[in-house]
Amino acid sequence: MQKSVWLGLLTGMMILGGCTEAPSPGNTGSFKGSASSAGGCSSAKSCEDLGVRYITGDGVRIDGYRAVRYLERACSMGRGSACNGAAFIYADAEGGVKQDYRKALDYWSRACRLGDQTGCANYDLAQDKLAELRRSR
Repeated sequence: MQKSVWLGLLTGMMILGGCTEAPSPGNTGSFKGSASSAGGCSSAKSCEDLGVRYITGDGVRIDGYRAVRYLERACSMGRGSACNGAAFIYADAEGGVKQDYRKALDYWSRACRLGDQTGCANYDLAQDKLAELRRSR
């Protein structure tokens, strides 16, 4: 349930933020004002928006690898909510991305350090689950 809430929130933020044009499959350069001809993005927000579109299939074919690439880039540019999104992709193996709980924890930790309260809550939940698993061994 949390994953669907996160995706809904990010999609809503993307719409409210004025992102109205989806990238065409295989060509992120058509995304209005955010992507260079090399397929990159020019700001943390535009990178996050592209990542959300690729994981939700908003105007493009779902592609977890592209989604996580854009979310990771936005995270490295200081966007905590993008770190949280990348963590979910790794934790849930979304869009064909290989499940990697260590990366998920790392991205939730980054989200929290960047002040994203949802990322902090998810990091705490993940830590609690790990502790529970260790106790049950």
